[in-house]
Amino acid sequence: MEFINNKINKVSRDFLLSLINFSDKQARKATRKELLDIYLDKKSNQLNLVPMIATVKIIRTIFNDPISFHIEVEVEGSNTTPQISESRIKSFNSCWIDDPKMEFLMEKIGNNGIVINIKIIKENKILFNSTESIVSVKIGKEIIGNSMEKKKVTFFKPIVDMMASEKVLGKIELEVTLEPIAKFGLRYWDRLPVFDPDLKIPKFAMPSDSFVHHDEFNEIIVAFVIVYWLLRGEKNSMEMLPPNIQTRSAENGIYNKIVSDQLFTSRRLNGCNRPYNEFVRVESCKENNYGEWNYELKLDLEGYELKQDVWFPKATCCRFKLDDESGEFIIKSIAYQMNDNDGDDEWTVQQADDSKEWNDLKVKYMMVEFNYNINWGHVGVHFIVEMFNMAFYRNIIHNPIKQLLYPHFDGVIFNNWLVVRPMIDGVVTQAAAFTYEGQVQMLQKKFSQLTYKWKPSAIQDTIKGHVYDIANQAIWDAITEYVDEWFTEKKQEVLKYWNEIELVSNDLVDHCLNPDKTANQIKTIDDLRDCSIYIIYQAVFSHAYIHWKAWDEEAKAIIFNEDGATTKQDIQYYENLGNAIEAGVQYPSPYVRQYPILDVEFGGPESLQKKIWKYAHKINPAISIGSLIMSPNI
Repeated sequence: MEFINNKINKVSRDFLLSLINFSDKQARKATRKELLDIYLDKKSNQLNLVPMIATVKIIRTIFNDPISFHIEVEVEGSNTTPQISESRIKSFNSCWIDDPKMEFLMEKIGNNGIVINIKIIKENKILFNSTESIVSVKIGKEIIGNSMEKKKVTFFKPIVDMMASEKVLGKIELEVTLEPIAKFGLRYWDRLPVFDPDLKIPKFAMPSDSFVHHDEFNEIIVAFVIVYWLLRGEKNSMEMLPPNIQTRSAENGIYNKIVSDQLFTSRRLNGCNRPYNEFVRVESCKENNYGEWNYELKLDLEGYELKQDVWFPKATCCRFKLDDESGEFIIKSIAYQMNDNDGDDEWTVQQADDSKEWNDLKVKYMMVEFNYNINWGHVGVHFIVEMFNMAFYRNIIHNPIKQLLYPHFDGVIFNNWLVVRPMIDGVVTQAAAFTYEGQVQMLQKKFSQLTYKWKPSAIQDTIKGHVYDIANQAIWDAITEYVDEWFTEKKQEVLKYWNEIELVSNDLVDHCLNPDKTANQIKTIDDLRDCSIYIIYQAVFSHAYIHWKAWDEEAKAIIFNEDGATTKQDIQYYENLGNAIEAGVQYPSPYVRQYPILDVEFGGPESLQKKIWKYAHKINPAISIGSLIMSPNI
């Protein structure tokens, strides 16, 4: 069996590498063109803009002769399996008012509309049940509309014998209600400062040729990895990763599938969590026998809707001890509060004692951080850039600020609409612990704290192996110098069309969620300069760091409590599905070369390239400067 698995690994890896190394730009352009054509309705075969619920309510049935039967309702193309009613015994005339409604999720509704099949199943205690009749009703485009409004229609149809079409057995009355799914009643784009996907993306905001030509993020690879990994039922993605990025060997921190304390600490210091999470120095603390610590790393996870039976705390705190003399940074314990309904706010503390409980908790913590990262860290940075993107696109006509910022907006709106946005059955929803609503709740909360007036802050102490803060400040300095030089040259022209900047400012104030309306207001040219630095920093560094570091954070995508209502079979399936999707998304990351700043063919401005090279020695220990891209459109 091991020999077969090794052969499978080799064949699959060779196949994936051949796909990744496929360099025919015209073929990649054709793939993207198909997606664009679908979006522009040239190949559209879907009526609904958002998922809908089709609710079927049987009102009454009338038969010419008494019959014992039940009804099976099937909605073609629905994500929901057919539903069966209660039985009726020797019935002539039955009222179904008190019977439950049957709900069907319609994620995609084709151009032919919705077809509902109602099967009349005759019951026979001695022989097999038999289908006496199938009543079909069709709901077309004229009723479905744009899928954003609730519609109701009633049918009164004859029940015809399947064996003799001229024989009418009776009649059935039913009511069908169509409405957007409940969460879309408060749609994410109504609650966040992002693009409304009901609208067409303006031509000037569509992706540039560089987006189409230079795209090596092949969706075929992602789909293949997800399916392949799910079938294998693996617990992590590391075996699937190419040899050049398999850094987590025994000597680097992984042994016997255990995350070492050294690796765990290193990833907290320099991993993909850092763009949104900061260490705090505290007075030296000691709690019972858990050891002394002087640094804390906290996550607030309360108030976000979770999937049923998922193990997920509402708050976590990693505690570290820094030896000021040696610079060693040691994990001492992890404390966490669970989402209990009994109001118990007690913290559970697990000491770093190399026990099974400790090693299991490290994996659980990495799962929690992965969920936080994939939603706010990754999706969040896309939407941060989109918020500013929207304000400038809506208001800038002549102002040269677009020369500075628009390359960092390239393809952002389209890519966010295509793959990043919260979706009821999207990648994040399927893989992670948060529901669709939980994702939106977190984004809302984080956007309520957003301001471009933020600046990086570093750990003041010297810590061995700590490279993130140095790189973070270096890229901020590089971008600041680049922006300052641009404003020195273009200041007068920017001021000439300052009325457009005032419109941008008003737009940001109107749409941002921060209750402090001055947080994103642009009053002076210095404000515009600060805002520009922040936008470019998010687009160039934050996104790239989160994207590239994610593959090295793999633990588990989701973990369930085994004593809940979810069956063990479902737990295994959903955990494997989450891991498969995580592997599928992470696998192509090291190969992504989407509008890289230092590229020859589709690179960034020469002046920005020079600034990055100037600070390369400080940036490279944390992230390769070759992986910094102009725009977060992947």
